[in-house]
Amino acid sequence: MAIDREKYMDMDEVKQLRTVTEARSMVDLKKGRVGGPLAWMLVDLALSTGLRVSEMAALKMKDIDLKREAISVARMKRKKHKKETLAVGKNLTQHLQQFIEFKKTLDQPTKPASALLTGGRGPLTAQGLQRIWKAAVKRAGLPKEITIHCARHTIAVHLLKKTGNLRQVQKQLGHASPATTANMYADISFEDMQNGVNGLYE
Repeated sequence: MAIDREKYMDMDEVKQLRTVTEARSMVDLKKGRVGGPLAWMLVDLALSTGLRVSEMAALKMKDIDLKREAISVARMKRKKHKKETLAVGKNLTQHLQQFIEFKKTLDQPTKPASALLTGGRGPLTAQGLQRIWKAAVKRAGLPKEITIHCARHTIAVHLLKKTGNLRQVQKQLGHASPATTANMYADISFEDMQNGVNGLYE
């Protein structure tokens, strides 16, 4: 079973969302407004990690390890919460560091037990994060069907395309079984199928 094309973003859509959201963040940073930097952190985090929205909402400051370039995530496995460590790229690590410094300038709590993603009224819920994502997608002029869950599918598609390593994709997404990952993503890309058959006998 291949995943519907509407459920993940192509590279142009990813670049559009990231570029527009980051540009707004830079404007808001200069004005000391939290909206832009918060939306950019969410978009970057979602597209760079593939975390579920509930997992992002649950992130605490103590879960961010800037030295190791890692994030600790509590995931539900066989009806039990299990802590897993995800590697993050250098760009996201740098962004997290800058975001945490920005939080300090706003006097937002940055103690180990404090939430990473905080709005004007305190820690953001999964629903709050979904609203921020939806607004960012609209601002970028992208289809409203691109939900925050699409970011999860997006990293899976592009990570598998880049590495060819289904096991890595499984660990990134936190699937309990490799079969789940294989069923969803092993034959994912229509574009790849087209590239494969084009010029096959030339």
